[in-house]
Amino acid sequence: IFLSHLLRNLIVRLKWLKLSILQAIPRLLVVSILFGALFSVMYALANDFLFSNTKKIFIYPLLDFLQLIISSSPIFLIWSIIYFASQYLRNYEKEEVKNLRLNASMNEVELSNLRSQLNPHFMFNALNSIRALIDEEPSKAKNAVTQLSSILRSSLISSKKKTVSLLDELKIVKDYLDLEAIRYEERLRVKYDIDVEANSAEIPPLLLQTLVENAIKHCISKLIDGGEIIISARVEDKKLILKIMNTGDLDTVKISETGIGISNTLKRLQLLYGEEAFFEIKNEGHHVSCTIEIPKTILHPKLN
Repeated sequence: IFLSHLLRNLIVRLKWLKLSILQAIPRLLVVSILFGALFSVMYALANDFLFSNTKKIFIYPLLDFLQLIISSSPIFLIWSIIYFASQYLRNYEKEEVKNLRLNASMNEVELSNLRSQLNPHFMFNALNSIRALIDEEPSKAKNAVTQLSSILRSSLISSKKKTVSLLDELKIVKDYLDLEAIRYEERLRVKYDIDVEANSAEIPPLLLQTLVENAIKHCISKLIDGGEIIISARVEDKKLILKIMNTGDLDTVKISETGIGISNTLKRLQLLYGEEAFFEIKNEGHHVSCTIEIPKTILHPKLN
């Protein structure tokens, strides 16, 4: 029992549980033989002291000692395999629970975003803006209809994916902002600062769109002169750094108004990236600054 606990501590300390099966097996074979030898020495010494009348410290026959190592080593190997199997099963169950929570969170976020995009208020404003353009500027009206259609189609497609490329996400955001620009006109000003390297990175779908929509709804729309939104993305130290800045003051925005969007964003980042994700929202001068840092990974077509 003592040696099995010692072996378990060794496995945990050396982080062997994170190894693949092919990497772990040779290590387990070697350590099982070593612990079999250690057990044999302890057994032989105990046998000498307790059951032998001789004064010699170690009188166990060498052949018997080797046989003892051969017979005891498989016990440690079997114990190690059982321990590894139980830990792999436990980690698998944790991963399953994590995936279930992630899917539930994604469904909640997707429904929330679809509601915000398909709710009567948004549709009413968008259609009214398009109707006003039909007679005056038919070409702009056609573009607006295309943009609205693109937003709805992209939202439905994204709802089936865990991640999308930043480039695809920016297309949705640009269509959304172009539609809102029809309503706000010069009150809404947008700037982009996107590194080419960042375009291929993958992010949770509708992540940027949610934050941009919050910026317009809770800040820009309440300012008489409107304001600007600055969207930037860059890659540093294998991390994708996204930043959304908008004119306004975070202190004047009620927590209850932005709570759902922010809490959903935090939940998705936590489930997808754990401690590797960073999220911060704060006042920065006359702007509200929202920063997200996640590991930079390339989207593989087969993943979705």
